[in-house]
Amino acid sequence: MLIALLIIARTAQIGASILLAGTFTFQLVTLGPAGRPANGDLHEVERRLLQLARWSLIAALLSALLWFWLEVANMSGLPLMRAFATTAWQTLLFETEFGRVWQLRLGLITVAFVLAALGFAQDRLRRALTLALFLVSAVLLVSLAWISHAAAARVQPLGLLGDALHLCAASVWIGGLLPVAIFLTRARASSLLSERALPVIRRFSTLSLSCVSLLIVSGISNSWLLVGSIHALFTTRYGWLLLVKLAAFGV
Repeated sequence: MLIALLIIARTAQIGASILLAGTFTFQLVTLGPAGRPANGDLHEVERRLLQLARWSLIAALLSALLWFWLEVANMSGLPLMRAFATTAWQTLLFETEFGRVWQLRLGLITVAFVLAALGFAQDRLRRALTLALFLVSAVLLVSLAWISHAAAARVQPLGLLGDALHLCAASVWIGGLLPVAIFLTRARASSLLSERALPVIRRFSTLSLSCVSLLIVSGISNSWLLVGSIHALFTTRYGWLLLVKLAAFGV
């Protein structure tokens, strides 16, 4: 039961981080060049994207707290309701790589909350706030590599690099799908945005194809580092799980 909850918390944390980074990547890279000059419809899209980012931050915060709680229970061996009865939480927080990265991530989430709370009321601050949120969300996303399976790989620097690239590619492609849907929904009711819809979709499609290729390459690299050999990739249960994942991305 505890392991299942850990998987759920970790998956929610990764998903929230991917969606957050993907939202601001879409706004800056995909929407930005095609969305000028600014207008009321574009501002409405940006407002909805900011709202999506705020919900992503809430999900990231809640799943981070749950993840830490579950890790404390896992380390102490105590029931969830008594997990903090010992000093295991202090050991986890201050003496482990997970704890140090978790503190960094909690700080980044707090900074992102402050920036998102400022909103985009003033046009001159709009671009600066978006860029700041993009940078914070990117660091938040990449930091996941330091508490992933890749961090324990035999060739650690390559494992971390591969995992970071894997996460970034996923954020641009998968994390950008919902922002694209938000933009297209608004574009259907706006003649100005509908004229820009085709360039936006083309730009997103080009980025997505590149990211799928990067996901496959980084996935193969991570698979080799984690299982140790090509032979193990086909003869171990974990190797087969990785192959299934790669096949799913390929499709």
